[in-house]
Formats: sequence, structure tokens, C-alpha cells
Amino acid sequence: MKKIIITLLCFVLLLSGCEKLQKAEPYYTETRDDVTFYTEYEYCFDDESSIRCFWKNESKDSLSFYDTFELHVLGDDGEWYRIMGKEPVTFNTNYCHGIDPESESSDRYDISVYTDKLDDGKTYRISTFFFDDNGNNYQVYAEFVCDNELAEEEMKKVSGGQFDKREDPGYGGTFEILDPNK
Repeated sequence: MKKIIITLLCFVLLLSGCEKLQKAEPYYTETRDDVTFYTEYEYCFDDESSIRCFWKNESKDSLSFYDTFELHVLGDDGEWYRIMGKEPVTFNTNYCHGIDPESESSDRYDISVYTDKLDDGKTYRISTFFFDDNGNNYQVYAEFVCDNELAEEEMKKVSGGQFDKREDPGYGGTFEILDPNK
């Protein structure tokens, strides 16, 4: 009887873990070569609460995007999986960002609605969409890798060796100055 209860408990725990990931399916299959969506840093720390992404519009069109996004993780099988929110994730899509032709813009994506901690060594991506003046919708992705050691090296490289781990990732780009006396 004890073995059956332990087996059932393991099965329930396994199923509850499965609910956190679903295979990621794009909302739109089209994208554009003249629009780039990328993260501020190639690497991030496992305790990041938000990721800053940049939109580069090299087209002659004005583009718009909402604050709606998903967080995906690359599975060991090479497939992308959507991380489900800690609670049901809802977005207020009334706030629309515009990107002028041949310009760049950035936005911060609050990944803490999906997870408290990223898995070190995993590849993630922010998935979102934009539309042009003609109402055409396009899907875009910005990939990044969670690797604490490489994120620390990247911070030191970008700062010329003067800064350590980002002090408050929620406000992106703020750094903690290393104390040379330590």
C-alpha cells in the first residue's frame, strides 16, 4: 500500500510539472527581414525579473507592438516550450508602442509573471508580435541564455571590468560598482 501511495504521489508531482510547459506555437507565421528583435544582453542571471529587448525597424513603414508576450524555453528535444505563468497571465493590450521607420526602440518584459527563477544553462526567448500600417501581423523572437557565470563575464566586459552583477535587473542596466579594496 505504501508503494502505491508513493507511486501515485510521484505521478501527481510529474503531472503538475507538465502543466508549467506547453509546446510553443506561433500566433503568426510571417516575419520581416527589415525588423530585428533582440535582447540587451546575450546572457542573463537566473534571478532576472525582466529582460530588456530592442526593436530595430529598418523599413520605410511605421510599426506597432503591444506589451503582450510569452516566455519560451528550449527543451532538450530541440523544441520550444511556452512557460505557463505562476498564475494565469493576462495582459492589458491597450498600451501600444510605435516604432518609426528606420529607428530603434526598446521595451522591458517582466518575466517574473512566468517564473521566479530561470534554469541556469537553459536557452530562453521572448515571443511577441507586431503589425504594420496595413494591418499585417508578424511574429518575432528574442533569444537569450541563462548562465550566471557568462552573464557575470558579459557584465565585466561591457563595463570595462568596473562593474559586477547587475544590482537591480528590474530596472535594467544599473550596476553595482566593485569595491577595489575587497
